[in-house]
Amino acid sequence: MNERRRLVSVLTVLALVPFLLAGILEARNQDAPKAPGEQAAVKAPEQETAAVPRPPKERMAVYVLLAWVWLSIMVLFWLLRLRVREADRVFQMGLRRTAGKTPEGQGH
Repeated sequence: MNERRRLVSVLTVLALVPFLLAGILEARNQDAPKAPGEQAAVKAPEQETAAVPRPPKERMAVYVLLAWVWLSIMVLFWLLRLRVREADRVFQMGLRRTAGKTPEGQGH
């Protein structure tokens, strides 16, 4: 069972790595410096203003949204884990149906 858990962990990490790398590459592309001609056309250096901090209510809203997203992801993984455990339990009990057998009993 440990081998299966290890395999699932490795596959999960491998599935998440492309998303993380895509986010990092996207962030690098946004921060890339512009060509000198384009930068001068956008704003002159002496006209730059300081960044205004966001209001606390807006910052808290972003944190709450991120917390809800991560909580939802964790709940979905928990439900998936329960479903997999139940399927394993049924498989180990031998309740799987084979192609040649038909269910017998009341109501079938």
